[in-house]
Amino acid sequence: MEIVMVIILFIIIMILKVFEPNIKGYIGESQVNSVLAKIDEYEVLHDIMLKTETGTTQIDHVLIGRKGVFVIETKNYDGWIFGDEKSKYWTQTIYKKKSRFFNPIRQNYGHVKAIEKIIDEKYKDSLHSVIVFGYRCKLKKLTVITPVIYLNDLKKFILKFGNDIKLTSEDISYVYKTLSNANITDKKLRRDHVKMVKAKSRDNR
Repeated sequence: MEIVMVIILFIIIMILKVFEPNIKGYIGESQVNSVLAKIDEYEVLHDIMLKTETGTTQIDHVLIGRKGVFVIETKNYDGWIFGDEKSKYWTQTIYKKKSRFFNPIRQNYGHVKAIEKIIDEKYKDSLHSVIVFGYRCKLKKLTVITPVIYLNDLKKFILKFGNDIKLTSEDISYVYKTLSNANITDKKLRRDHVKMVKAKSRDNR
């Protein structure tokens, strides 16, 4: 009986290790969803997938309001985070173990460009890239221009954001509807996108 329990426990641990990145990602995005839901007078889109010239891209969150269109990339990582604006990869350090991940600023730049291709050109200057990290990491040494913030600062950042360009209610409605209509909901295409991302991640290790 004890051997069976050990085997079951081992299987559970292995399953959790395999799906840990997905679980962490889901938790991080859910936390951001909760924060964005509390910001009044903004339209929000979550987990949207858009066509690009080379395939598809998946965007965590798009917040649309008078102050602009905020394209938000979420990272729910542990440890210390190091990186700069233009480097291809950033570094995550947990104790003495270092691992790299694709620069989220460059990743979100692709998201912004995908949106630019879909909406009217006049909204180009209203698009703002924001990178949000969860509670469990420490942003240790970053050299960036693009906003990289903690989750608990997100609402304050949006509310205090200064921008001379103000969107009207018609603008907000147009951007929201255009992105909603462009969103790919086909399950197979979404599965194919996830497979592609995982393959790229393995190649970049």
